[in-house]
Amino acid sequence: MKRKKRMIQKYTQTTYETCLACSLLQAVDKIKSVKITQKKELELINYSMKHSKDDFVLGHLDYIVKNFSVNVSRLIDNRIFYDWIIEFKTDDAIENKVEKINLKLIDKLLLNGSLILYLDAYQLFKISHAPHFITLLSRIGENYKIFDPWDGLIKTIDSNTLSKSIISLRNHLKFCPQVLVVGNQQ
Repeated sequence: MKRKKRMIQKYTQTTYETCLACSLLQAVDKIKSVKITQKKELELINYSMKHSKDDFVLGHLDYIVKNFSVNVSRLIDNRIFYDWIIEFKTDDAIENKVEKINLKLIDKLLLNGSLILYLDAYQLFKISHAPHFITLLSRIGENYKIFDPWDGLIKTIDSNTLSKSIISLRNHLKFCPQVLVVGNQQ
């Protein structure tokens, strides 16, 4: 099912930890026309913090599928992390899969619409290494159009920067790269 084409809402995350909340709300908006507000952003992060101390992403996804009746595919780069994640009870609308997160996979997924990517923000800002979620909107030649909830801007980054940010999350920060696809894209 092809999703409706909608523009990204002009919205900037209002806390240090709400990049995923804002990215998920942007994804839901493309399907369900949801006005993103600070109240919704904080409601989502608060729900997530109360839902699971074991996995930052799980509570976010649970909130999204229960409140907006959408499916989410969570692609996890590491088999060990995947095996740990699937031990937690999740809603049937959340599908977890093991996939090597790289540009080849991203390019394939982008053919069906935008996706959310977990990466190292250092490659974007050159200030400090930190895990961060962004929305990948499209590929244009050797570049990628992204929405960054940190500053609320649509930007273009080159494929080398994107690839380095995934590798740095995995190898430098020791976090598992992940891709989230909201809706019935796959």
